[in-house]
Amino acid sequence: MEQDLIDVRTILKNKFGYETGDYQGFNYKQKSSKWLAKVDWVINDNNSLSFTYNGLDASKEKPAHPSAIGRRGPDFTTLQFRNSGYRINNKLQSFGTELKSNFGSRFANKLRLVYTTFRDNRDALSTPFPVVNITKNNVRYIIAGHEPFSINNILNQDAFQATNNFTYILPKHTITAGVAYESFKFANSFNLTGYGPAVFSSADIKTFKDSVPVSGAYVFRAYPLDLDVAYAKNRAAANQWTFYYLTVAQALVYLQDEFKISKNFKLTYGLRLDAPSYSNASFKNPNFNGDGTFKGTFQEGSPTIPNNDPQVLFDANGNRVSNGAGKDLDNTKFPTKKPLISPRIGFNWDVNGDRTAVLRGGTGLFTGRFPFVWLGNQQANPYTGFYNATDKNFQWPQVWRNNIGFDYKLKTGTIISADVAYTKDRRAMMVRNYNLGTPTGTLNSGTGDNRKIYKASDKGTDGAFTTNNTYVFTNAKNTGYQFNTSLQAVQAFKNGLYLQASYNYLIAKDASSISAEISSDAFDRNPILNNANEARNSTSLYGNKHRFVIAGIKKFEYGKEKMYGTTLSLFSSWTSGDRFAYVYGGDINNDGTGTNDLLYVPTDAEINTMTFTNYLDALGVTQSPAIQQAAFKNYIESDKYLSSHRGQYTEKYAGSTPWFGQMDIRILQDLNFKNGNKRNTVQFSIDIQNVGNLLNSNWGVRKLATNAGFYQPISLDANTPFTTAGKPQFNFDPSTKSTFTASPDLISRWQMQFGLRYIF
Repeated sequence: MEQDLIDVRTILKNKFGYETGDYQGFNYKQKSSKWLAKVDWVINDNNSLSFTYNGLDASKEKPAHPSAIGRRGPDFTTLQFRNSGYRINNKLQSFGTELKSNFGSRFANKLRLVYTTFRDNRDALSTPFPVVNITKNNVRYIIAGHEPFSINNILNQDAFQATNNFTYILPKHTITAGVAYESFKFANSFNLTGYGPAVFSSADIKTFKDSVPVSGAYVFRAYPLDLDVAYAKNRAAANQWTFYYLTVAQALVYLQDEFKISKNFKLTYGLRLDAPSYSNASFKNPNFNGDGTFKGTFQEGSPTIPNNDPQVLFDANGNRVSNGAGKDLDNTKFPTKKPLISPRIGFNWDVNGDRTAVLRGGTGLFTGRFPFVWLGNQQANPYTGFYNATDKNFQWPQVWRNNIGFDYKLKTGTIISADVAYTKDRRAMMVRNYNLGTPTGTLNSGTGDNRKIYKASDKGTDGAFTTNNTYVFTNAKNTGYQFNTSLQAVQAFKNGLYLQASYNYLIAKDASSISAEISSDAFDRNPILNNANEARNSTSLYGNKHRFVIAGIKKFEYGKEKMYGTTLSLFSSWTSGDRFAYVYGGDINNDGTGTNDLLYVPTDAEINTMTFTNYLDALGVTQSPAIQQAAFKNYIESDKYLSSHRGQYTEKYAGSTPWFGQMDIRILQDLNFKNGNKRNTVQFSIDIQNVGNLLNSNWGVRKLATNAGFYQPISLDANTPFTTAGKPQFNFDPSTKSTFTASPDLISRWQMQFGLRYIF
């Protein structure tokens, strides 16, 4: 791969005057400045007022996004140059005030107001240049050019939050009535295709190396169209970019009662009402000529369907829907504002009346916010190549949560805690592609892989939406759940030693583990079998099944009048692996996505019937079908999960990386001295993360299959994925011996931080 990287860098430099930056041996920088100021004013015996101001000014350099709009690395399979990364800048200022008032002994009121400004923007490490995605065996191989999501990427947010709680205290009841209002105002500039229609240009590595330096036919968009460098430079010089504006608000009303049924038993119950609203939606779209020069003034107003053309599409059930303005799908309209009701009840029972045995639990509905950029998608994305909308009946996510816990204190002072929780998703989120109906074709695999595939008649047939797709944010109702149980033991000793040990077990299922800001990514990253729009309960990407934790703190005080102190803290964990999915590299089911088709694990006999094609590896050696078949058999046998699922489909996120452990240590050294009648302290700290890797470079190293959530061990042939009879043709890299490789990222490296504080 190293020679390919050198060749790509040389070609882009000599042919286009573009500097990719290094592919190894470079550092990413980060800095962070934080501040906090607070003033407390006791007005009188019944009223107190506080003012708080805090801020953040930070920046962090990062590589290109690892999985947005397809896999981008860096990992064992896909590498990128330094200049394909970016620096994200975060500036925050928050102003808060809180007024607490008492009215006699029974009434109290707390009013809190917070106004926060977020100013986030990106600085690409690249000069203006289109994105270059070079593939190998139909899988991303080398990433070069400008980071596609950092073209004048600006997000300004203004958040206002107001909460007022009024409490009425009775002998056995504490009643709280509250109202709250939250408003989030967004201004977002996102220019995914800002540097030309070739923004996701791609070529096979061999085609790139053969064509570009010889013929000058710049093969990235569609052979042999040009890679339009002039367009990118002209767009950057014009300095005119898209902007969308949106305000999302939420009004809350709630009532709660803490009922002391007895001295040892407390019952808490309440009701909450959430009402969302959307306003101030507008979109600014600059016009550009084909060469990237600016055509005119900003066009401002509500977003509209491109060309105002009604489109005929399918819904999730395969029925046609009319997609004209004001009809079932309309990106100018936001979803229903129906309020959501959330009742809940909980209890706390001190069994013996001395806190030695406490039983606690509760059940209720909970409504939560979600990343509001998903709503902004429907305003801006229709101008970046695909249609996006939110289902008109979409409602904010809601879960039904239940938990029971028990704390028991032994005579030795050890506290044992056990907790069991079950959470059911009632309105989880899922992106569906309404351009897809129900697949009616069957794959002609020649093996046991008889999955359903999409025929042309299974897709919408109106205009550009046939290829550009229609991504719709919807609810996956009553699909998904989490079961979590934990056991913990805590012991505090008289000599200042504190120890804690715990174990956690988690099962998490969902219909879609959304890990994306862009709707197309949310759809593409959801591994599927058969109907891509069907909500199925399957393993979630998030959460580790097992986790053990041991922690301890010990403080030593010494010297005259204990003027010196040393505190040692230890935190260690041992965790089962992260989740990932085995998928094909390439679109085997014809749904338009090349990263979401779950792998079928063939038997050795079936591999003999699969069609492999010759290809040249990185060293220019031809890998024959027979060599690939033998290597693929060996690879499957080396993978524990695949070898135990021969003749079966892999399941979504059923793959798991190896267990990993980490130990962190903190050392605090206190130097105390007297300042008049007070004691002041100078405190020096050392924090070491992943101590094992500091002691031995082979310890503390994480092994990953991928950092993108999906792993593509075998690919469809990049040039001819299917025979004329519709049978898939494959390539397998014989150098692939194992699924897992050591991660080069910070998670596998030790880190040390020094700190200095003055306490007075």
